Amino acid sequence: MTGWNRSVTLLCSAVIALALAGCNVARLTINTPLTPESVAFIAEGRTTLADVVDTLGAPDSITDTETGTIVTYRFLNAKYSRVNFGWLLKPWSPVDPDLVFSRSGLGTDAFELLCDDHWIVTHHAFVRHRPAPPFTPYPF
Repeated sequence: MTGWNRSVTLLCSAVIALALAGCNVARLTINTPLTPESVAFIAEGRTTLADVVDTLGAPDSITDTETGTIVTYRFLNAKYSRVNFGWLLKPWSPVDPDLVFSRSGLGTDAFELLCDDHWIVTHHAFVRHRPAPPFTPYPF
């Protein structure tokens, strides 16, 4: 390998390493994520709230209504990734440029149960699911 090829290879490696230094990847999990398979044991009209609590644990909220009681389980399982291309300009810029490409979503998912006066589950459903966030380049 000639000196020129070695220099180009070293320069390309340094640029790639610097670009990757501005990358963040993280996972955030709040509570135990629920799936349709994990709540398949619930039979409307037969399963009691005590059975649900024994299997899923304590709910996040219990709300009284005119038609019964609403029990809510909230959970989140999200991935967050971000690339800050402005990081490369910090040594030459008097300001901290933040040119970010990211993909994330805010809010939690929820699973709700409606129980009658005898604490029997009459309805259950996943009521909120975060939509897949679109790719949003910032600050553009």
